[in-house]
Formats: sequence, C-alpha cells, structure tokens
Amino acid sequence: MTALALLSISPVTAVKAAPAKPRKIRVVLDSAYVPFSFRSADGRMQGILVDQWAAWEKASGIKAEIVGRDWARALEGMQRGEFDVIDTIFETPERARHFDFTPPYTTVDASIFFREDISGISGIASLKGFPVAVKAGGQHADQLAAAGVVVIPFPNYVEMVEAAKHHKINVFVANTPAGRYLLNKAGIASEFRRSAPIFRNELRRAVRKGDASTLAAVVSGFSAIPPGELKQIDERWYGKPVNSYGRYVIYAGWVAIGALLLIVVLFVWNRMLSRKILQRTAELRESEQRFRQIAENIREIFWLFCTDTGRPLYVSPAYEEICGRSRDRLYQNPGDFFEAIHPEDRIRVIETFERSRESGFDVEYRVLRPDDSVRWIRDRGVPITNEREQVYRLAGIAEDVTERKLAADALQQADARLRVIVDTISTMVWSVRPDGSVDFVNQRWLDYTGLSFSQAMSTPNAPIHADDVPRVMEHWKKDMAMRVASRDEMRLRGADGKYRWFLVNTVPLLDEDGTVLKWYGTSTDIEDRKRAEEKLRQREAQLAEAQRTAHVGSWEWDLRSLTGTWSDECYRIFGVEPGDPDFCERSVAMIHPDDRELVLHCSRSAVKQARPYEFYYRIVRDDGEERILRSIANVVRDGDVPTRLLGATQDVTELKRAEEDLRTMTEQLRALSARIQSTREEEGARIAREIHDELGATLTSLRWEVEGIRKKVTGAGNVLPDVELNRKVTAALGLIDTMILEVRRIASDLRPVVLDVLGVEEAIEWQAQQFQQRTGIPVHCESAGRGADLSSEQATALFRIFQEALTNTLRHARATRVDVRMEEEAGEYVLTIKDNGVGITEDEKARQSSVGLLGMRERATLIGGDVYVAGAGGEGTTVTVRLPIVGA
Repeated sequence: MTALALLSISPVTAVKAAPAKPRKIRVVLDSAYVPFSFRSADGRMQGILVDQWAAWEKASGIKAEIVGRDWARALEGMQRGEFDVIDTIFETPERARHFDFTPPYTTVDASIFFREDISGISGIASLKGFPVAVKAGGQHADQLAAAGVVVIPFPNYVEMVEAAKHHKINVFVANTPAGRYLLNKAGIASEFRRSAPIFRNELRRAVRKGDASTLAAVVSGFSAIPPGELKQIDERWYGKPVNSYGRYVIYAGWVAIGALLLIVVLFVWNRMLSRKILQRTAELRESEQRFRQIAENIREIFWLFCTDTGRPLYVSPAYEEICGRSRDRLYQNPGDFFEAIHPEDRIRVIETFERSRESGFDVEYRVLRPDDSVRWIRDRGVPITNEREQVYRLAGIAEDVTERKLAADALQQADARLRVIVDTISTMVWSVRPDGSVDFVNQRWLDYTGLSFSQAMSTPNAPIHADDVPRVMEHWKKDMAMRVASRDEMRLRGADGKYRWFLVNTVPLLDEDGTVLKWYGTSTDIEDRKRAEEKLRQREAQLAEAQRTAHVGSWEWDLRSLTGTWSDECYRIFGVEPGDPDFCERSVAMIHPDDRELVLHCSRSAVKQARPYEFYYRIVRDDGEERILRSIANVVRDGDVPTRLLGATQDVTELKRAEEDLRTMTEQLRALSARIQSTREEEGARIAREIHDELGATLTSLRWEVEGIRKKVTGAGNVLPDVELNRKVTAALGLIDTMILEVRRIASDLRPVVLDVLGVEEAIEWQAQQFQQRTGIPVHCESAGRGADLSSEQATALFRIFQEALTNTLRHARATRVDVRMEEEAGEYVLTIKDNGVGITEDEKARQSSVGLLGMRERATLIGGDVYVAGAGGEGTTVTVRLPIVGA
C-alpha cells in the first residue's frame, strides 16, 4: 500500500511529507549486475546506478554509502536492517510485506542462455528436464522452480558465467544485458545462444516497510537530477551511436583514389584479363566440380537460394533422401519447400526466414514426407552479399536431427520421470556442490520442512536440531575433506515444528582423477526405528531383569559354526564373569561327572532326532558350590537339516530343595492324617462299644423296670386303673424304645458292627440298604469278589469312601438309581459307585471347595489306593476306588 501511495503523489509532495531528512544513508546494490552495478578489476563498485547515486548525492545533499553484495546476501542484509535502501530490486507480493518501493526507473528483460549445440529451448516449458542455473535470491529462481524446472542457484552472474565457461552448466537464465556482457567478457559468446525474453521486470529501489522519510528522500533526490545528466550516464555505459557520415567520406576518398588508379591500370588490366579469363574459367569449372562432389556426397542438404526471386539455385541430392521429394519439382515449384514443412511449424519457419534472411538463422522444424513419416530438420542459413554489401543469396545446411531429437525427447522424458520419481519417493533427496553448498532438494524435503526452495538453498542447516548441529557439521567436514561417503543420524524439524530422527547418507561423485564433482545424499526417516530400538532396549533390560529374578538364562548354539551366544544370566548361573571367551569350555567342565553322560546323550539325541529336550543336571562351580540346573531347548531346522539350538538354562537349586522340603512335609502331614484317621476310627469304635454296651444295657434295664412297674400296678387285668397314668407309662416305654434305636444308630455310624463282624462287602451292602430305606433311592449292589484279603485300615477307608460317595449322590446328583459293583482285578480290589444323576463337571472336580472328593482321595492315598471320578452332563457320575490286595 505504501508503494502504491507513493506512485499516486508527486515527488515534491513526498519530500514535504518527510518528517526529517537523513544526513547519510546506506545503499546496497547487486555486485554483479552489468551494466547497472558491478565491480571493476580492482574491486570497486561501478556502473549506471553508482553514477546515478553520485548524482543523487549532489541533488539531495545526503551522503550515500554504496555497498555491493551478492544478491541473496544483499536481501538478507536489508531484511536484517543493515541498510537503508536496496537498489536493483523487482517488486513482488512477498517482498511487499517487508519493503516499500519507489516507482520503476527502467525495464529489464531476462532470457534463457543455452549452449549453441542445444536445440528445442524456446520458453520456460521447454526447460523441464534441464538443470538451469539462476541467481540465488532472485524471483526468477522461485518462478522457475514453481514451473517444475530444476534450478541451480549461484551467488551472482559472474560465477554463473564462469561455470558456463568451464562447461559445468549448459543453460542459465539471466538479465539480457548482464548475460551478453559477461559472455563476451569471458570469450564464450559464440558458444551460446539466447531465447526471446521470458521475463520482463521493472527495476525499483526499496526501503524498509514504513520508512516513509527515507523513501521520500530517495524519490525526491532522483526527481531532482536533470534528465540530461541521466542520459549522459546511460550513454557513458551503453555507448553512443556511431556516426556513419565520416565513414562515407573516407569511402568516397578511397573511391576517388581508386578511380584514378583504375584509369591508370585499366589498360594493363584489360590486357591481362583477356589472358587470365580462360585460366580462371577453367579453375572455376574445376572448383565447381569439386564443390558438387562435396555437396552431393554429404549426408546433409546443402542449398542455395536467390533472395530476389526466392527460387533455389542449388539443392543437394540429400534433399530427396531426407525429405522424400524430388529436386526437379522443387526447382520448378519453389513453394514445394514450404509445403514439405509440417503444418504446425510452417508459419514459424516462414516468419523466421523472412525476419532473419539478412542476419542468418538457425531453426528446427519438422518435414512431412509423402509416406506421412515425420523427420526433424535443423536448418542453418547464412546470407551472401555482393560487392555492394547487399544480400542476394542465402546458403545453408539442413541436417536430419530426427534421431538426436528423439534421443533428446527420450532423455527429457526420462529426466522428467526421474524428477517425478525423486519428488514422489518417501525419502528426502538432495545434492551438494564440491564446496559443500546445497544446490538441490526434492519435493519430499520441501514438504517435510515446510521451506521454500530458495529458503532451503540459503539456509540448508535450519531444520537440524540445535543440539545436533556441532556434531553433524564436524562429522561432515571430516568426511568431505577425506572425500569419502558420510553417514550420520540427526534430528530434523518438520513443518509442524516437531523433530524426527533421520539417517543421512552422502556419497561423492568423483571423476577419473578423484576430484569431487558433486555430493548426492538421502535423508531417511528412522524415527519409528529409533523408538522401536528404544523399546527393544527397554524390553531387553526387562528380560535381563526377569532372567536375573527367575535365575533363567537364554542361549543359542549354531550347529554349523559350532559357536554360541549366552545371556548375562547364563554366565551368572555358572559363576562366570559375563563375556568370558572361554565360557563354553568352562561350562562343560563344570558338569557333575555323574551327569555328564546324561547331558551329552540328551543333546546329541535331540539334534539327531530334531526334537526338543528337557532334563535336569548338576554342576560344580569354581567356588565348589553344587547347583542343580534345568535345561530346555528346541531344534531349529533349515528344511530337514538342524541348524541351531535355542534354549534356556534355569538354576532350580532352591526350587528342588523347596520341593524336597515340601515332599517331606507332605509325607509327614499324610502320616499325621493317617494317624488321626486311625485314632478317630479307634476312638469311634471305643465310643460305639461303650454306647452299645453301657448306654444300651442301661436303657434295656430301664425298659424292663418300667415294664415290671406297669405289671405290678395293673395286676392280672394288665390295665391301669388310672387312665392318665396308663398313658404316661406307655409313652415312657415308647421313648425308651426310641432311645435304644438311636443309641444303636449312633453306635453304627461311629463304627458299624457289621464291618468288624462280617467284613467290608457285607458292610457296604448293609449301608446301601440303610441309604435306600432313608432316601428312597434304589441301590443295586453286585459283588464279583471272593472275600478279598483287605487290611482293617483298607476296609475302614473303603467303607468311609463309600459312605462319602452316597452322601455326595444325595446332595448333588439328583439321581434316581445307584449301582454298586465290587470286584478283584489284576491284584487290586475295585469298588465302583455309579449314579444316573446330572453328572459332575471338570470344574466341579477341580474346585478347591470339593472337600468330599479331597477326603476320598486322601483316604485312598493313605492306604496305597486311588480314587477316580468321571462324569458328563446328563450322564451321571462314576466313582472308582482301587486298592492293592494285601495277599495278592
């Protein structure tokens, strides 16, 4: 908005609006911008703008300190506030955010300069596939990059042309005056051609945003310079038109002298001419013959046209081979030459011929052969002048460049495809000049960092984490000095401000002498790998801690190389320092002599049969301590060939000792339980006898006494005279009978008399009848035994197990029938109790609260037997008791 406002007011008004006039301003110019501002051989700044600023000093009375810099550095310095004014600047929307601009003072064109053997370059679109040199910091670089052109930034035009001189670049974009001046100065102007202008920009001067006083002073100062003085400055650097009248006077003098001499020698010359004419005619005929031999045997078309008539004077035979058309027809119809040109190229070629017939031309176009095939032609024409310096002939060479054109198109397409690949791959790709400055980054780099191409070129290290920069740069400088491939890891900041880890690989491209031509590099995102590595380290630490806690060490043995690896815990288990190189031999030597054969046999068998193994063995460590180890391993095969053993070794010394202690304690508890059961049975038998003998006898005596009282009182009629007394005596007798029955039941529960008198099978059948009478559930008993010889403890335990089985059936089975079978089988006594109830489940069998099942198993274990419980939903439950027969 400030620049637009300045354009809408007069310089005088701008001066009046300035709050104060500065005493001195610092002005920065492009140090290589011919002819506006550039350095002389001794390094001083010179050019049109230097002289204009000197005139501005006189007009404004303000000192102007002129500083020349490479353009990118000039822009950076202006943005940092090092200067008050920047000159030779183009206005862009991006720059308008930082600067206020003066009105334009001249217009400058920019063209494409390309080596003369390159064809097909006519505009920005034709640059795709070519690396194009540009001035760093200029808007042309961003415009070309935005159009998909690969740009190579240079600090200034001088270095750019110097690189072109040494064939390091073939195409560059520069302001037309500067490019032509520097190419001529370098002596390579003839090697390059240039396109029509592709950019047209207005040169301005600019100040920092909001600096109205400086802007007003700059504008008013230049407005005060007389136009004549500005014209003299331009003529000083552009030069004045050459005055042609003096030349014509000299020509006229020479003509006069020549005329006099001609009169003198005319007679002599006329005599000599008659003698030489025949000689010259013969020479001309010979020369013409040689020319025809050359022209008619070259592969290119040689042609000669008359400019006055537009008719061909000569066309070599190659015309018929290349264009597929008759020369005779061309001689008769000169328009056939243009009819052969492809319709899409015809107007352009005609305009080129008409425009450049007096200066020469070099043009490429297509010809359409009669068979509809297309050939590319490069046609170069040069004018031929007569003695009056008038163009009266055009001669040229037309070359068939179809193969080269197709190859160039294929190369351009390949370059385009390569560029697409480079820009679309997930890896960031970049290149660096031999001096270490970055000259290319792919689209992935720009997308990740969020930087523009010019920012990436000017500050390539900006995305690197500040903590990584010193280490990275030191490493890079060492590798660059040694001209070897470089590899490093660093954190790079993304467009979102977050850092990720990248693996950066840089490889030098060397020539035959080992000189670095360029560095190529890739940056691969390894953030996920770094996180995975960190998790792996944590898990390895956790695994090591778990192995240390569980006393388990892992190991691997390669069966092909006969080498192994062991975890740190393996070393600790054997009492060896981790990493001991002789661990394998030392560990084998520590195996207890009595167990060594077992270890070797198990290992060899596992490898031979390709199957896992597990075994326990003892070792004697160097300190004399004996340890018990558990070794497990699995065989890894490659096809059918065992290749590796993967295993673990656990120190189970404390576990084995604990198991031994637990086994001893279990045996003690089991013996105690047996003693308790035996004591309980003995005590029950004693109590049963006392109840039966003492209490039963007492109750029987009591009944006899009551019965005797009733007989005495009733007399012969056996009827009590007192009805109430009769009722009470009868009730007392009934109560005594009930007590006698209850005493018998209690005595039977404590120790059935039938068990001691008749044996276990009769006791089981008696108990089954009692269960059936009490519950109403039928119990069918079947005995296939022959009076098995069971000990008293076995008989008691078997009877109690049977009682518990019936109790469980009543509580849980909801059965309607129970079948009992007693038999002898292979030296064992087998009792089977089967119901038709709901059936016991696996969960019920394993439940800790199943005290009845636990009691049955414990009773069977104490007498050397086993209890098996089987069942299925809806199919009932079967309890099987197996006892060894003592006499079997």
